[in-house]
Amino acid sequence: MKYKRIIIGFLICTGFSLSAFSQTTGKVVDTNKQPVEGATIVMQLPDSTYLGVAISAADGTFTLEQEPDSYLLIIQHLLYQTRQIKGKTTDAGIITLEAKDYNLEEVVIKGEKPLVKVEDGRLGYDLSVLSEKQAVSNAYEAITKLPGVQEKNGTLSLAGANSLTIVVNGKPTTMTSEQLETLLRNTPVNRIEKAEVMYSAPPELHVRGAVINVVMKRSHDYSFQGEVSTNYQNRYFSSGGANGNFRLSTPKLTLDVMYGADNIQTMEYTELFSRHTLNDNVYEITQDEKLSSKSWMHNVRTALEYNINEKNHLNVAYTGSFTPDGHNRSIADGSFQQSSLDKFTDNKMNNITVRYSSGIGLEVGGDYTRYTSDNNQTMFTQLSDKSKSSYTLTGGQRIDRYSIYADQKHNLTNNWGIGYGVAYRYAKDYDFQTYNNVTGNIQTENTEAKLNEQTASFYFSLNKNWATGTSFSVSATGEYYTIGNYHKWAVYPQASLTYLKSPKHIFQLSLSTDKTYPGYWDMQSSVTYLNGYSELQGTPGLRPMTNYNLNGTYILKQKYIFGLFYTHTSDYFAQTPYQATGRLALIYKNTNWNYMRMIGVNVILPLSMGNWYDARLTLVGMQARQKCDRFFDVPFDRKKWLFIGTLDNSFKVGKNLSFELIGNIQTPFIQGTLDLASSFNLTAGMKWNFAKDRCSLTARCSDISNSSMPDMKVHFKEQYLDMDSGYYTRTVSLNFTYRFGGYKKQKVKGVDISRFGH
Repeated sequence: MKYKRIIIGFLICTGFSLSAFSQTTGKVVDTNKQPVEGATIVMQLPDSTYLGVAISAADGTFTLEQEPDSYLLIIQHLLYQTRQIKGKTTDAGIITLEAKDYNLEEVVIKGEKPLVKVEDGRLGYDLSVLSEKQAVSNAYEAITKLPGVQEKNGTLSLAGANSLTIVVNGKPTTMTSEQLETLLRNTPVNRIEKAEVMYSAPPELHVRGAVINVVMKRSHDYSFQGEVSTNYQNRYFSSGGANGNFRLSTPKLTLDVMYGADNIQTMEYTELFSRHTLNDNVYEITQDEKLSSKSWMHNVRTALEYNINEKNHLNVAYTGSFTPDGHNRSIADGSFQQSSLDKFTDNKMNNITVRYSSGIGLEVGGDYTRYTSDNNQTMFTQLSDKSKSSYTLTGGQRIDRYSIYADQKHNLTNNWGIGYGVAYRYAKDYDFQTYNNVTGNIQTENTEAKLNEQTASFYFSLNKNWATGTSFSVSATGEYYTIGNYHKWAVYPQASLTYLKSPKHIFQLSLSTDKTYPGYWDMQSSVTYLNGYSELQGTPGLRPMTNYNLNGTYILKQKYIFGLFYTHTSDYFAQTPYQATGRLALIYKNTNWNYMRMIGVNVILPLSMGNWYDARLTLVGMQARQKCDRFFDVPFDRKKWLFIGTLDNSFKVGKNLSFELIGNIQTPFIQGTLDLASSFNLTAGMKWNFAKDRCSLTARCSDISNSSMPDMKVHFKEQYLDMDSGYYTRTVSLNFTYRFGGYKKQKVKGVDISRFGH
């Protein structure tokens, strides 16, 4: 309770803090009232004494640290007439620039937008430009087109980073990665202002490690716009859904509403061969398993943004996700056993967030998440000796999670800045499962567990920006974490340096530390049967893993990217299969390793030919070392080189029609005792805009050759197992979108429930 009172006291103090440093602010627009980005604003005294300089942001705003009694502003831009204004107040107001009259005869000027911009150490990408020729239909698909970003099996990764977190508008979410993916898949690309990639997240984001910050555009006018879309997908089964969202905005108030419904049907097929050693005897087990799932997923979001004035904003959002009446069925047939398992689920997630941004650099906010999951199972198994067993199971999970935070920034003289803040998160988890109608020789255990998790953190940061574009930041975050009987104090340092020798030569160096916590269900002493041979076991006492990341990046001509990286993760945990020595059972269980270490290089090379062809080649090479002294009775210490190559080709045919062809290849790799074979993915797509860009149709066939899932095997000491899951991975999808009412942008914030579920 002591640290709770400290945090509350800090929030009260920062809530009434005032900036000790004065600023002059304003906004630059053109004659059409559109913001002007990249204008240079020079501040002088009336006697021409230089005071400072600023560059207008994407929304046209700028900030100067000085506030003299009177001053002269000189506003310059290559495309606009230079203007001078005199002022005496901290608000320079709205400054309108007139376009220059270029009278060029028989001269053609060709401009090329930079692939990446570096701002305050962040790699900024314009997603609308990146996806202009790509067959993408929503924000999530556009994020997968970012240089160095790869999606595999529904997980996003960043070349050179141990892990990747997505945040929206500079704040973390309390959604699972799946929930956030659903939200972004229902968000139009044109509603995103930019995506910021950071290998070392600043502490005010309240996440650590590599981050992609999705910045949504804001509306400042009277408008009503939105879109409706429908999609179809075939991956063994046919499925589809529909989505609608709209925005109503005034200069003071903005209301966003989104609803989507998707019918989801999937099929997985696995062939398994196990040479299982038991009591000095070897049993050869073959097994074919079909796992199908069917469900409806409903997603709803309502967000309200109130602009109290130009500098003070209040945001309130509700997000809901509901998957009622889900049905999973597993049918396994083999030489050792035949089994059928039916699982019926009902999942609900409700989240509400509140966020207040002030004009004095203070931000406070909080959220509450309620997650419930119910599942009922029925399983029947017959072994090769004709013995039978069965059971019914009732289980569930109840999670309540609260979080609050407060951040304060101060801009000092000479472009120095400091920041500090606190955050507190509390989670209450209740898990249970009860077996009934148990027959035969099957081991069952009723479990009921409650976990209380608390995390309190505070940070201090220091940063410096130079007029040349060079910048650095350094911070330290202290954290006290407790769950059950586990208590841990930790300090997480962060540092980044961006050296801008010129716009053509940019160097970045970043250091970050992070902790990754296991899912709540993974820490229970429960056993979940997958079929008559395979089972999933919980791991009480599973420790969080600690990550250390060092990244170096060189950016040539704002488009060619070269990177070096080193990561070390202690207490790394992963789920690796193990053939039990006391019985014929294949166990999947998370265990803590000594460490996993990776060192490597990545190269990103954009290519183009005229206006009709664009491509991007991404190459990654790295060596991994994985060591575990206590993996059951088979300790391991293994090394392996991995190479990944991706070529993303876009072909533009006319103004409104484009095609894409993407190839990805990955060499063999390891995961503990598991060996992963090489994999290849070939994807083709098409995008057609019509009806004055109000309608768009995208079509895509991914994993054309059904080879994106690698074969897996364990041939390690006395462990011998082969698995092939590379079936039914080819996916054909269609998406149709209709936009109406002027089409403006949406502001969203997510919710993280990545550790929920089982």
